[in-house]
Amino acid sequence: MRTGTQTRAFLLRAIQEGKKRRKRLLTFLHAVVARRKFVLNLCIIGLLLSLSRKIATPLYNRSCRRLERNVGWFDTIWTNYSDARFKKTFRVSRATFQFILQRIRHVLDRDTVTEEPISAECRLAICLYRLARGDYYYTMAEMTGLGVSTVCTIVNEVTRAIVNNLWDECVGQQLPKR
Repeated sequence: MRTGTQTRAFLLRAIQEGKKRRKRLLTFLHAVVARRKFVLNLCIIGLLLSLSRKIATPLYNRSCRRLERNVGWFDTIWTNYSDARFKKTFRVSRATFQFILQRIRHVLDRDTVTEEPISAECRLAICLYRLARGDYYYTMAEMTGLGVSTVCTIVNEVTRAIVNNLWDECVGQQLPKR
């Protein structure tokens, strides 16, 4: 049999172990709740980020200062102009246009990050229109829906590409050799 002091010591030890067990359980429950809150916050943040990407405007939209301009100029010409009107406008036939484009497309294609790139066909058409008509850059900019400096740059780049890629093949053969 146990004496009174042994029983009391046994009960005190049992009470202390119970307190330690309850404290560990409480700490564990706090950790589980904190982990669930963390995971829930991550899910909410992920959901908000995915929704904000869908709602956000594309990168190629610019500031509100950008003017509304005519778009689809070359597409309209390509689909609606007859062969005779196309040749009268650009001073080359559609076949010649395609020939030139095929030879210089690798120079004209652009990969832009901030805006929708201007197609190689449209860039060649702008250059040929300028060379055929001699219009002012401002007039061409209003007609095509681009900026004046953009039209000027396109004309210079395409002209340089034509000379660099087609001169020897098309013009150099026709010149007399020394």
